[in-house]
Amino acid sequence: MNPSRIEKAIDEIYEYVESCKPSKLYPNKVTVSKDELYDLLDALRMCAPEEIKRYQKIINNREKILSEAQAEAQKIMSQAQEQTAQLLDQNEIVQTAYVQAEQIVKQAEVQAQNILNQALGESDQVRTSALYYTSDLLGEAGRNIESSLKEIESKSTMLVNVLKKDIEVIKSNRTELKDQIEGNLPAEEDPQMEAASVTE
Repeated sequence: MNPSRIEKAIDEIYEYVESCKPSKLYPNKVTVSKDELYDLLDALRMCAPEEIKRYQKIINNREKILSEAQAEAQKIMSQAQEQTAQLLDQNEIVQTAYVQAEQIVKQAEVQAQNILNQALGESDQVRTSALYYTSDLLGEAGRNIESSLKEIESKSTMLVNVLKKDIEVIKSNRTELKDQIEGNLPAEEDPQMEAASVTE
């Protein structure tokens, strides 16, 4: 860093004092020339305002630099906040999309389960209806068979009764025939014998 004019003037004053001859009575004191010292002080006084202006300019520039730096920092912060907000918005959008997707999947699962339950219900109804229909058909077939059986049993009973009556008639005729044989009656004189012979 280059020395300022004030620093140079002060150094010249130090150098002048060092170059002066010390006093014989007082070694720490020197004899200086008033005119030369005044000239050096006047030079110091003349450069002081200019140096003050230079320092003021540096200070102003420093403040300007700081202000610009603060403005740039504020701009960067604002941009960072905007980017953060955008990222948060995007994150919220993604989260919302995930939530909506989960809701859609759940709704689809519920609908699929409802359709399956409905299909199972309809299948059970069809199966139950088929069982009832089959049961009705079997019942009707059973009733028809039972009716036919009763009819057959009725006819069989009538046939059995007729056969039983025929057997009784045959037995009766044979009994009469036996009586006639034992009584030695002529066959042509007994009309029952003729009937018995015909029956046999």
